[in-house]
Amino acid sequence: MSKLGLVLSGGGSKGAYEIGVYAALKMLKKDIDVVTGTSIGAINGVFIVQKDLKGALKFWDHINFKTIYDENEFPPLEDENLSKIYMQYAKGFINEGGLDIYKMKKIFDDYFKPHKFFNSNIDYGLVTYNFSKNKPAEIKKKDLTKKTIKDYVLASASCYPAYKPYLINDEMYIDGGYYDNIPINLAIDLGATEIIAVDLRAIGFKKNIKDKTVDVTYITPRNKIGSFLVFDKVQARRAIKLGFNDTMKTFGKLEGDKFTFRRYNLIKNYNKYIDNYEKKLKEIFKDSDSKILTTIFQTSLFKDILNNQILYNNFNHLVEVAGKTFNFDESTIYNIKSYNKGLLTALSNTPAVELEEITKQLKNKKLDNIIDRRKIVKYFYNQIEKGTISFKYVLPFGNEFLVALYIYIIKSPRSIY
Repeated sequence: MSKLGLVLSGGGSKGAYEIGVYAALKMLKKDIDVVTGTSIGAINGVFIVQKDLKGALKFWDHINFKTIYDENEFPPLEDENLSKIYMQYAKGFINEGGLDIYKMKKIFDDYFKPHKFFNSNIDYGLVTYNFSKNKPAEIKKKDLTKKTIKDYVLASASCYPAYKPYLINDEMYIDGGYYDNIPINLAIDLGATEIIAVDLRAIGFKKNIKDKTVDVTYITPRNKIGSFLVFDKVQARRAIKLGFNDTMKTFGKLEGDKFTFRRYNLIKNYNKYIDNYEKKLKEIFKDSDSKILTTIFQTSLFKDILNNQILYNNFNHLVEVAGKTFNFDESTIYNIKSYNKGLLTALSNTPAVELEEITKQLKNKKLDNIIDRRKIVKYFYNQIEKGTISFKYVLPFGNEFLVALYIYIIKSPRSIY
């Protein structure tokens, strides 16, 4: 009989992402038989064994620096650039021997439900590292008690040297990432025959899988989900959404890469616009000098165009580049119609840029500090409408040109030809 194991890596505050994964797996009706975790993954794993999604969401919505550490040690700060501020404070803590994780004991007591945990049909294991004996410790559910579980879970999450070692029976324990940050082998030891592993791409050792016959599906953040030391509910909510979205995309229920779309939206969008897009490109470049084309068509997408085709994946990548250019929210699940409509609205609200301004920036070679790239898209869009493309600007701003053409096509797909 097959057993599904869910493996949760360490990653500090990035761990909110794992709860989004869990929410998606519940919606997909994936029956989890085994959970293993390291560090924050060990903490999240307790919620999953308890089958307590509501509690997990509440935990991540309330946890922050003030709830974990003494307010006098780390006064609350209000600033948009939380990551840099927290990192500066973290460096100071490290110089003093690390942060003290003791306040997490109270938080753990608030959310730990012994009856639900120990009576759950989901098995559990965590990884920590015995610093005193210089050897790993893989702790299984059958070895835990109501009195010991808190200590071993928090020991697993004591990310040394950012945090001080955790003392258990006069022995010091540190983060399990020092041995195995993605405890797949532990899940196999507990009987898992199929595994979903959440890799937060955090610092830590990763062991080779000892049983190659076990099928492992990896779920990894496709977007940036913040610093692992920044506990902030806004960041956590975003990470939860992204974890949900990435999981649903992994199992084919949603579409996209960094952006997320309803199922079948992208193929419909491709089929609807690709012919007009390719025709308009050929019309724009039909009288161009071959040397200019060879220079311009260097990106993978342009090479496909030169070969008279635009691949499905490349076209979808362009759709996402458009959203990124206009600062669309990457955590939202989009309907392609409203997404395209949003692009049209964003373009209409973007002021045009003068040709002289682009020329000046190019002469000064300040491409990284160029004016708002949305304005470059607007510039190309206006040129496409007028039928006067300046090819010398297509080379440094290829993406902006392609985005402008995409918006031009979706605005009037039937009126072009």
